[in-house]
Amino acid sequence: MRQYRNQVLAGLLFITIVLIAVVAVTGADELAANLEDFPLWVFIPVFLLKCLNWALRYVEWRYFLGVIGVRTARGLRERPAPNPDAPVIRERDSVVLWLAGLTLSISPGKLAEVLKAVILKHLSGLDFSRGAPVIFLERLVDGLAVIPLTAIAMLAVSDSLDTGDVSLGYVRAVLIGVLIALSLGIVAIQIKSLAFWFLDLVKNWPGLRRIHGALRNLYASSYDLIKLRHLIPMTLIGVAAYTSDAVGFFLLLRGLGIEGGWTLFGQATFILGFSVIIASLSTLPGGAGGRELTIGPMLISIVGLSKADSGTATFLIGLFQLWVGVLLGLIVIAVFRATLFPAGIEDEVTAYEAEKIQNQEH
Repeated sequence: MRQYRNQVLAGLLFITIVLIAVVAVTGADELAANLEDFPLWVFIPVFLLKCLNWALRYVEWRYFLGVIGVRTARGLRERPAPNPDAPVIRERDSVVLWLAGLTLSISPGKLAEVLKAVILKHLSGLDFSRGAPVIFLERLVDGLAVIPLTAIAMLAVSDSLDTGDVSLGYVRAVLIGVLIALSLGIVAIQIKSLAFWFLDLVKNWPGLRRIHGALRNLYASSYDLIKLRHLIPMTLIGVAAYTSDAVGFFLLLRGLGIEGGWTLFGQATFILGFSVIIASLSTLPGGAGGRELTIGPMLISIVGLSKADSGTATFLIGLFQLWVGVLLGLIVIAVFRATLFPAGIEDEVTAYEAEKIQNQEH
C-alpha cells in the first residue's frame, strides 16, 4: 500500500510544482492583481458546472459497473457481504470510491488507480480482472467524448484559430491520429476469435503463464464493455460533461474581462478540449504540464490575451480542472478511510503485488 501512497504524493508534488511554475511565468504581482479584480461570484457557477461534470462522469462509472454485473443498491444501511457470483455495492460506497479516484488519478501513469479495482473487489466481491477494465473505459470514453467536441469547435471558429501561431494542420493530425488509434483498439477488441487466439498463443510465454486466466477474464470484461450500444450513450454523456467544463472556462475568461460571445465560447471549447487531449497523451500526473503548456500559448495566439491574463486564466482553469477534484478526493479518502482502506484491503493489495512480482520473475 505504501508504494501507492508514495505515487499519489509524487503526483501531488508534481502538480504543485507545475502550479508554482504558472505563477512564476505569469508573475506573482500580475496574477495577484488580476485575481483581486476578479468577480468572486463567477466561481459559484463554475464550481457548480464542475459538480455537473463529476455527476455525469459518475453516471458513466455506475453504468459500466452494471455492464460487468455489479448491481448498485440504494438505501442499504449495512454493506452487503462480498459475493463474486452476484456482486452488489451500496450507492454510497460507489460514490465514495469514485470520488477517491479523483486523487488516485494524479499518480504517475495513473498507476494508483488500480486500487479502485482492488477496493471494488473488497466492497462487492467482483474479481479484480473483471473490474479493472472499467477504469480503462472511463479514460476511453473521455477521449471519445473530447475529440468530436474539439473538432466541432475547431470547425465553428476556424477563422479565428488560423493565426499563424497555431497550425491547424498539426491540430487535425493529432485529432485524427488519436481517433484512429482509439478506433483500431476498439475494433481489435471486438474481434473475439482473434483476441482469444492471441491470448492462447502467448499463454506459455514467461511471465504470462500464471495470469493467463486473469487475462482472459480481463478481455471478456473489456469485450462486454466496448460494445457500441454501451460506448455511444456513455460517449454522449461524456460530451455533455466536457461541455460543462467548456462553459466554466468561458465564464472564467469573461470574469477576466475578456469580451466575446459565441466566438469566445468556441475558442474556449477548442482550447480546453485540445489541452485535455495533449494532457492525456503526455501521461504526466493529472495531465499537469501538458495542459498548461497548451492553454497558455493558445490563449495568447488565438484569443489575443496578454501574458498576465493568459497566465491567470491558465492558473484558474488548472484549479478547477485538477486541484478542486484532487482536494475533494483527499477529503473523501480522509473521511471514509475505513470504507476505502479497511484492515483486509492491505492483505489483498499485498497479495496482488506479490503475484505481480512473481509473474515478472517468471
